[in-house]
Amino acid sequence: MKPFIVAINATSGGGKTTTTRELQKRLPNSKALYFDDRNYDSDSGIEDTGEWIEAGADVNLWDLARLADDIEKLKQENLDFIIMDYPFGYKHKLIGPYLNYSVFIDTPFDIALARRIIRDYNKDTIISIFEDMKDYLEDGRNSYLRGLELTEALKNADFIIDGSLSLDEIIECICQKVISIKNKTENDKP
Repeated sequence: MKPFIVAINATSGGGKTTTTRELQKRLPNSKALYFDDRNYDSDSGIEDTGEWIEAGADVNLWDLARLADDIEKLKQENLDFIIMDYPFGYKHKLIGPYLNYSVFIDTPFDIALARRIIRDYNKDTIISIFEDMKDYLEDGRNSYLRGLELTEALKNADFIIDGSLSLDEIIECICQKVISIKNKTENDKP
């Protein structure tokens, strides 16, 4: 039996990692892959993601051969589910064909920004927070907006969920959808 592969997409701070981690706890016989566990931007020669977004955000510029290798390895483990914290949905020509289902967490930018601050800073880095907020206002917000405009992850998602819901609500909705679709897919096979 092939594992059912689910991509969890969102903007930075949108909840991809937390949702993926919680889904792995809830979905039976599952493992997770986290996009940020590897340095794909450096591998791909992408120095500045803001510039990449402004240049058109071509997701196929990202070299994701190692991610494909990781998926292939997990496929050999007789899993029921592979959950991916992965920002590009079906759009990447190498990774898209692996996916069975794509979820986009539509998180308001203010919530995503607050989550990034909580995630990335501790109480001793107030100057860094101020610098990051200045950068966000000068350029970062425009990159978010432009990236969301260009992202096929949102446009082609199988399911879009409100990122302002509680984590429990998000996990419950996604689990119900994914299990239902996996079961339907298996029952439709001859």
